Amino acid sequence: MRRTTRGWVTVAVCTVLGGCADYGKVANTTLGNMGTPRAGAKDAGAPAGEVGSAAPATYGNKARNFQFTIPAGWAKVDGDPNSDSAQFRKVGTSRHFNFHYTAMAADFPAETSVKASLKSATDEVKQGTNLSAKRRDDRCASDPKKLCARGWELVDSGKQGPQRIIWQAYDTGNYYFNFMASAEASEFEPARSELQGIIDSIKFGS
Repeated sequence: MRRTTRGWVTVAVCTVLGGCADYGKVANTTLGNMGTPRAGAKDAGAPAGEVGSAAPATYGNKARNFQFTIPAGWAKVDGDPNSDSAQFRKVGTSRHFNFHYTAMAADFPAETSVKASLKSATDEVKQGTNLSAKRRDDRCASDPKKLCARGWELVDSGKQGPQRIIWQAYDTGNYYFNFMASAEASEFEPARSELQGIIDSIKFGS
């Protein structure tokens, strides 16, 4: 997969001949149009009426059967957890979490895409663009013997804007998911544990 910060993500699929081709374009919700500050920008305090939650809250998406937990002090700032996209922010900070998903063709080779995309993300670790990249699959919460999502997770270096932890995955219905937790690069390390906790809380097949 060709990693971009804005616009579209092109999903790369490797053929049996060893070459890679662009299978199709998956809409990639950008940091800017989901409300995350641009590189170097700072939140000037919470907008009027934005109040962080008093306790952690777990949200579920009935359509695609997944859930995630948002810590106390965060507020929903865009979208709907029960729709195809939503965004949350820790009030008064640059910490954000958002997700979006989109349907792929029924014959889209998800496993091949995951392997090709993980290879690309791993190569970018060597180049210094990413700090880490790994395979991440999710077994169904209701039946651990079954695989409910397959994908790859990376932590980027923040050289091109806010620093991000991203899990991209496909569910059993061949829907593509992008889950992203981010903070300004200068604030990432203090925020990292909390951001990783949100990404780790995502579970399919509940």
